[in-house]
Amino acid sequence: MLRLRMNGEVSASMRAKGLNYPVNFGLDATSLRELAKRYEPSVGLSEALWQHQSRECRILAGMLFPIEQLDETKATRWLAECDTLELKEQLVFNLYQHHPEASVWATHWCGHPDTNVRVQGYLLMMRLLLAKKINSVPSEVLDRTKKDVQSTDFSVQLHASRLLERSQI
Repeated sequence: MLRLRMNGEVSASMRAKGLNYPVNFGLDATSLRELAKRYEPSVGLSEALWQHQSRECRILAGMLFPIEQLDETKATRWLAECDTLELKEQLVFNLYQHHPEASVWATHWCGHPDTNVRVQGYLLMMRLLLAKKINSVPSEVLDRTKKDVQSTDFSVQLHASRLLERSQI
């Protein structure tokens, strides 16, 4: 089904912009959501899709993982295995923000010593704010965010700045 819907022009454009996936069919999120509706959430199917290494399969894996079977260990592992910021954003949007422990995870990740994990925390915390699943950013996260605005790591600085800006609105 992915091959039938393949958009080589979009795929080439993404490659030209630096989004280098091992396999990229060039499908948009709307097409992937329509495709995901054909399947029941399943750990086995999600795991198989995740192992495929294609952009679309990994996005579908996040759409099809049963939320009640997701734990922080799995969530952290999948985010660590994401090669691009787009995949992290898709996991946060399609799966993690819906978990009952999402704010706990985001708070934990925002305080993590690994900068990649902190970026994940900032992405999830921002999504929770935007979706109005939380009313405010916890003070311990704000303290860390204020420090990370001065980070030498561009990605940390960018996402910390965005979260700080959104938290003050």
